[in-house]
Amino acid sequence: MATTSFSQRITDARLMSAGIRAHSEELKSISLGEDMAAKIDAAAQDMQKLDTEQERLKSELKAMTEKLNARSSELISYLRDSKKRVKIAIPQTNWKEFGITDKR
Repeated sequence: MATTSFSQRITDARLMSAGIRAHSEELKSISLGEDMAAKIDAAAQDMQKLDTEQERLKSELKAMTEKLNARSSELISYLRDSKKRVKIAIPQTNWKEFGITDKR
């Protein structure tokens, strides 16, 4: 069985609940009625709310990732600058104290 998309599941749920309600008399004999239609509607609505929340969180994550990347670039710049200055002022034998493992 092929997986269906999110929007297709919502559409399928709406069709199923509408069909159950429209044919409630015929489906009564197999215990399929308003109760199941209400459960389907509630699950579909909950899925839509959860999807909206997930999209909001994705947006927040993207913004936070951009902030993190910018701050990371800033840190790299600080480290490069500091490394150059240390190499000028400190003898090579002491570079390891600063985490510098360059040979020259």
